[in-house]
Amino acid sequence: MNIVDIKQNNRKKIYFYIRENNFATKQDIAYDLQLSLPTVTQNLEYLCKAKLIGSNQKLSTKSGGRNPIAYSYIADAKVAIGLDITKHSINGVVMDLMGNVINRIFLKRDFRNNGEYFILLGNLVENMIDNIHLDRQKLLGIGIAMPGLINEEQGLVVDGRVISNTGISNKDFVKYIPYPTKLVHDSNASGFSEIWMSPEIHNAFYISLCNSIGGSVLVNDKVYMGDGLYSGEVGHMNLVPNGKPCYCGQRGCFDAYCNAERLANYSNDDLGLFFLRLKQGDELLQKVWNEYLDYLAIAVHDIRMLFGCKIILGGYVGAYMKDYMDLLCERVNAKNPFGENAHEFLLPCKNKVESVATGASLYFIDEFFKNFGKNPMED
Repeated sequence: MNIVDIKQNNRKKIYFYIRENNFATKQDIAYDLQLSLPTVTQNLEYLCKAKLIGSNQKLSTKSGGRNPIAYSYIADAKVAIGLDITKHSINGVVMDLMGNVINRIFLKRDFRNNGEYFILLGNLVENMIDNIHLDRQKLLGIGIAMPGLINEEQGLVVDGRVISNTGISNKDFVKYIPYPTKLVHDSNASGFSEIWMSPEIHNAFYISLCNSIGGSVLVNDKVYMGDGLYSGEVGHMNLVPNGKPCYCGQRGCFDAYCNAERLANYSNDDLGLFFLRLKQGDELLQKVWNEYLDYLAIAVHDIRMLFGCKIILGGYVGAYMKDYMDLLCERVNAKNPFGENAHEFLLPCKNKVESVATGASLYFIDEFFKNFGKNPMED
């Protein structure tokens, strides 16, 4: 490492040490990181000047000497916004560097591929910023998540049959959103959110059980995109040869048997009501649910055989799965030829409400951390 690299590395170590511990003294940092006090002092001054940490706490001592200054982490020194665009709604969050949601919006609005809709999104973003009196210099960017096959490098929806968004690109949004933006697949956003919040998990397959089924392959803490655009598209695995029709034009897809709407259709399009009646013992819904679990178990088993990693159940249905993991695991265990216990690799999601929006915002936060120390004043 050259001198510049060493300086950047030291600054990064000090910054993340304070982030992990919430606050620390100069002496703590020097001792634990094995750095000289002048090096620590110089970097703390830099980080304070960049307004990434604060130095407004003094710790009391029993020796009666001068109270040491504790440097504290400023979680909202930078923030990012995530938007989850669905067929009938817009969900948005403002997230700080610790993954805390500091503002949120939810609006029922049908998606439209026109300027009026994009203007609405731009106004929503500005309202989210204004409502918390946010300094726009703190904003890292806007992650925009939506369904469809998305070329995330080009920022282009290649195939958007779920909400008729084929052809939409990042350029459509930046006309009305004057901040850095990134267009991402909704399932990838959700999967990234889950693994970001579970530091003990580095490889996983995320199944998004929403009104359409998607998935995300996560390898070494990153979304694996594959060579094409289809990585993780488990909704179109053929579950039942020549089975029920799927919106993609094929028959027997996983989506046709386990999307959330198949359950909500039995309870006036209210998934929460479905699970409420299910707990109350509704016989018809119990039959529907058992059939649903049978098909879900097939998909889980196949994914486990392919990837051999943790499998996380998310999306609208995944938010309710915690109470039914034993039933599902029994079905998965019965199919496993190696005697595995599904409880060891099959998990319900942690982020049950805003996983898509939070995941979309986390792309910018993760990028900020990866590049930390490389840019002057970290802007």
